[in-house]
Amino acid sequence: MAETKSTDVTIIGNARMTNGARKVLSELTQKQCDAIKKCEPLTYSATLEKKWKATPQTFDLAAMLAGLIKSGEGEVVIRNFMNTMKVHWPALDLRYLRDIRGAVDTILDADKRSAAKGDDTNVVDEDDFQAHCNYALTTIERENRWTPSIFQRDGKWVEIQRSGEDQTATVVELDRDTFSARLNMATFWRKRVGDGTSFRYVSAPKDVVNQIYAHPEKPVPELRAVISAPMFTADGELAITPGYHNSGYYYAPPAGLSVARPPRRITEEHLAEARETLMDILCDFEMDGVSRAELEDAVLRMSGEIKWGSGEGVTAVPPSFLSAVGFMLEQIVRPMIDGPVMPLLISKTARRAGGGLLAMVMQTVIRGSAGVRPLARNEDERRKAILAALKSGSSVIAWDNLPTGRTIDSPTLATLFTEGVYVDRELGNSIERSIPVRASFVMIGNRPPFSDELVQRLTLLELVPQTASPETRSGWKHGDLPTYVQRNRGRILSALLVLVKHWLDKGQPAPKHPPVIGRFERYRHVIGGILEAASSNWTSWQSNRAKLEKVAKDGEEDGWSVLFEKWAIDRGTGLGGKIEARDLADIAQEYEIPLDVARIRDGGQFEYNPRSLGKALPGMLERIFDLGEFGNVSLLQSDKRGNGGYPWYLKPVETRGATEVDEPAPVENAKPLTRPVEERTNVPPLSRSEWKRMTRQERADWASLTSDERRERTLEIRARANKAA
Repeated sequence: MAETKSTDVTIIGNARMTNGARKVLSELTQKQCDAIKKCEPLTYSATLEKKWKATPQTFDLAAMLAGLIKSGEGEVVIRNFMNTMKVHWPALDLRYLRDIRGAVDTILDADKRSAAKGDDTNVVDEDDFQAHCNYALTTIERENRWTPSIFQRDGKWVEIQRSGEDQTATVVELDRDTFSARLNMATFWRKRVGDGTSFRYVSAPKDVVNQIYAHPEKPVPELRAVISAPMFTADGELAITPGYHNSGYYYAPPAGLSVARPPRRITEEHLAEARETLMDILCDFEMDGVSRAELEDAVLRMSGEIKWGSGEGVTAVPPSFLSAVGFMLEQIVRPMIDGPVMPLLISKTARRAGGGLLAMVMQTVIRGSAGVRPLARNEDERRKAILAALKSGSSVIAWDNLPTGRTIDSPTLATLFTEGVYVDRELGNSIERSIPVRASFVMIGNRPPFSDELVQRLTLLELVPQTASPETRSGWKHGDLPTYVQRNRGRILSALLVLVKHWLDKGQPAPKHPPVIGRFERYRHVIGGILEAASSNWTSWQSNRAKLEKVAKDGEEDGWSVLFEKWAIDRGTGLGGKIEARDLADIAQEYEIPLDVARIRDGGQFEYNPRSLGKALPGMLERIFDLGEFGNVSLLQSDKRGNGGYPWYLKPVETRGATEVDEPAPVENAKPLTRPVEERTNVPPLSRSEWKRMTRQERADWASLTSDERRERTLEIRARANKAA
């Protein structure tokens, strides 16, 4: 038999074995290996008595070596046996005989090594890769079954870390190195030493770490969010015990926080106490211009002269007060709101009116701490900041000091506020992340203007201080309100839990008075239902949406209504009053109407580029505009080309509820269809000269006025002009 030339050494299970021995082992069948294990002890003299007609085969030699080893005759006898075999059978090579001896040692030690190893497949360089992975996954699952410390979130491995004096808990995504460290803490990996019956502990194999880290099916609980206040689950179950809840939320209250469970049966006394507790921390903010005494009368005694709402929902409780309470309720019932929640806009009529302080108070109640951030100017920066905030698991995202000199128009924010899942690309790579949106949002500013797209998504909380210098106001009920709220946070949260429990006990009734807002139906049902169930006069929530349109809308879009009204005055409605884009630009310049279109290079503020204005009109095709004295009109384009393109005209329409009734099709060259405004109101529309005499602020406010308000303003302007004359 040819000599084995390789001298390489392979480690299998920490037992040294030449590659030749490994080859011998691979040539033996399982049946032969079992026979070698079971062979009887054999003396050296017995081996010499065997009569061989031909060179002994590998199995025969292995069986004799096993017998000699079991007989305990020692290494000298075994070497003599191999030398004798070599002399009698020159074809046998001593190296080959040594390889057979190595294979026999491995076979005979198998049981002893297996007993030392136990059932765990965690021996490095011995158990195969799949066995290692199964061991790691099984151990991780077992270690995190009852009191989990590692979770999965959005397909990533995460854990909860605490920081700061109050040990605030946050969700942290594990990178590969940190995950490897956590894996080594949960699992034990071994290598054989010595005779193979002893082990030393080592770290997890790198290939196993990589595989488990990227494993798509993670055997740990799903973590929705870390909460620092009790929360009602989607099924109405209250998660109030610290730790992981089977709903996917981890309740991690700060040290010292004690929140009482709501009573089994909620009485009117419990509700009255809860209302007083909430009023106590909100009474000094002059929401909707209401004083502390007026708010106490409305909330505690159901009386008051100022009224909000309409119909059966008329009440003295200001809508901004209910906006604040509703905001504090959001995170407590967030799992019950299957859909988006409306961002809270704290709009102030003056600087230093307490918007930041109010946001701090509400955030302290919700999560035990407060924090605000500036709103980035460009979309890329906003996307980065939003993705980072969502990844952190923050329950509240707050923006302060919103700009007042420019309109906030952001597709990123619009998507964030209406979609249940936020999808964006991570910074520095092309990987997209999909993160469920579970946070609440608050925005603070001095009458910040928003695009119409964003206005429709907001809830208004208006601060209207009744002094010219709100920062000097004194007489606060609680001199250090943030500290007071922090110390009484448990009691305030208990009051909110009482309101929710009462609504649940009543069968989760839907609210009767707030308007229906598309995409926010479930939000309206839950928050509006809880508020209306809390008191018979808490009926004004969302009744300030008309006010929201006035204080938050940017005015650029309203400029189109003003422009079309001046167009109707100059040329009339119908095809007889058709106009081309360049002439419409002249009207906008003459009346100094603000529009969101490009200006002429080096031109004035109201010198609009006709081409840019013309490109904006198709986006409003067939849209209905309320032109006040001229009624409702629809913007249409003629199918007959003019000198500078296809002209536009305003088609009068009548609306009956949600049904639009069309008039007969207009005829080319028809007389302008202006309405007999003078006969109907006896107040002619403003002339060009009267419009020019208006202040810039009056012109900016004109689009937001109702028809009656426009008539009154017209009379005021004319009276002022007559007095000046």
